[in-house]
Amino acid sequence: MKIAFFSDTHMKHSAIEIPPCDILVHCGDFTSLGKLDEAQQFCDFLSTIKCENKIVIAGNHEFCFEKTETKKQAEEIFKSAGVHYLNDSGVEINGINFWGSPVQPAFANFAFNRKRGEEIKKHWDLIPPGTDVLITHGPPFGVLDSTRSGESVGCKELMNKVKEINPRVHAFGHIHEGYGEFSDGQTHFINASSVDFLYLPENNPVVVELK
Repeated sequence: MKIAFFSDTHMKHSAIEIPPCDILVHCGDFTSLGKLDEAQQFCDFLSTIKCENKIVIAGNHEFCFEKTETKKQAEEIFKSAGVHYLNDSGVEINGINFWGSPVQPAFANFAFNRKRGEEIKKHWDLIPPGTDVLITHGPPFGVLDSTRSGESVGCKELMNKVKEINPRVHAFGHIHEGYGEFSDGQTHFINASSVDFLYLPENNPVVVELK
């Protein structure tokens, strides 16, 4: 089964060439300003992609998916289109268990910010054992998480959870400069950021095949 991952499209989705796949996964930041109409535009784009299953999580730009007054309406956009929207939740597709979460260590005044330590750990504690594909917006500490200045800004608590459950794949985005793949022998890590540091859509989706 071919799974294609992309992330951080920031309304540049039309410039991304989606490869043939059975499951298409977006790891958050599909909007620019976090507005409902942007979410709808992205969902309309997804509807043009010939793919049996689509999974989406929000990112730090998706304010409308966290604000109380717009949350239900935002989630309904994907639900009505048959897209699996995950928010500290999971879905099983053809025997493969997916789990997704939009939270990341707090910075600036973005959506889904959580303080490092116990506050963000509460979200990672929800990830069940047996998760095959873990989808988070932010990276784990030390893996494809280096900024342009060389600083690792991933989440240590998330890395601890990954080491505990050993998912087959851990896909994320958020740090555009970290685009790429890495394997520690147990987990295949993917930073699927579609845009680069300058927000130019330079990076292709990453495809993996799981049996």
